[in-house]
Amino acid sequence: MISKEISSHVVTLGCSNKNPKGGIAQVLYCYEHYVFEDFNFVTISRKSNIWNNIALFTRGLFKFLFILLFKSTIKIVHIHTSQRKSFIRSNVFMTLAKLFKKKLVLHIHGGGFKDYYYEDPDYVTKCLKKCDVIIVLSDEWKQFLESIGFEPVVVENIITKPIKREVPQDEKVHMLFLGLITQLKGIYDLVEVIAQHKDELRGRMVLHVGGNGETQNLVKMINDLGVEDIVKFEGWVSGEKKIELMNLCKVYVLPSYVEGLPLSILEAMSYNMAIISTRVGGIPSLVEDQKNGFLFEPGDRDAIYISLKKLVFDEHLLSTMGRDNSQLVVDYYPENVARKLSDIYKSLF
Repeated sequence: MISKEISSHVVTLGCSNKNPKGGIAQVLYCYEHYVFEDFNFVTISRKSNIWNNIALFTRGLFKFLFILLFKSTIKIVHIHTSQRKSFIRSNVFMTLAKLFKKKLVLHIHGGGFKDYYYEDPDYVTKCLKKCDVIIVLSDEWKQFLESIGFEPVVVENIITKPIKREVPQDEKVHMLFLGLITQLKGIYDLVEVIAQHKDELRGRMVLHVGGNGETQNLVKMINDLGVEDIVKFEGWVSGEKKIELMNLCKVYVLPSYVEGLPLSILEAMSYNMAIISTRVGGIPSLVEDQKNGFLFEPGDRDAIYISLKKLVFDEHLLSTMGRDNSQLVVDYYPENVARKLSDIYKSLF
């Protein structure tokens, strides 16, 4: 963990990490429980309606001002952000941090940040220039920030070590999708591919889908396409249910159109799963096509089918990819992330 000697000088700002749903919330939960000995945290947003978020933002603003005015021990402000509303909201706190002459660390998570930058490059550049350190999640994102004139530092996303358990297995290859139920996550592409090849895949695989969002649309699609026995909607997955599914499933599927560096892929790798995903965001830094998984362009349904088929019908390939993945995620465990953050903070003292 980051010692109290260092962490007591840092205040972290971001979305609520209570009952975390979403990547940044999970990261902040892990930071509080596994990385920081002394976690000074200000909540500035939550997945909620606009009025609750306005109230939360206002409370966060007053709490942050109190810290700036009366906690002289705080030297570093570490803000976790993504794009659009999140970035605009974060800029308010970035401005205050620099007004009070604090060192500013901006931690960019959003998979859509590149598109957001091109929507208003002058505004984003002006905001980024306030930062003493910019943290990104992968080498791909580092290269993008370098291309627009900045020198970010890579700190990998964080995952906790897997909780391995014996669960009842059958002859089918169980696969897992976890995330927001929306077209951008590619879940509809995936279900339609399974439906197109249901006669071939029936009895050989089961896809477990966990998440929130457009759940009614998904359930209707599953029923209309007649794949209830192949695609199982599990609702929001957490706690014991998530542990059970992570131990049951051998393949993780995330055919997204936009991503940063998905925690879900990292977690799946730690549970010895092979990966089927797309060449977006930082995913290619985790998955090498044909080595520890399969990668393709978003929306390529033929490639989705080929990837599913290879892992369903090749048990040796499936087990080899899963075994290799469990060795590739060591850098994402808390002790390694804590070491990198500690070095960044020390450089700012």
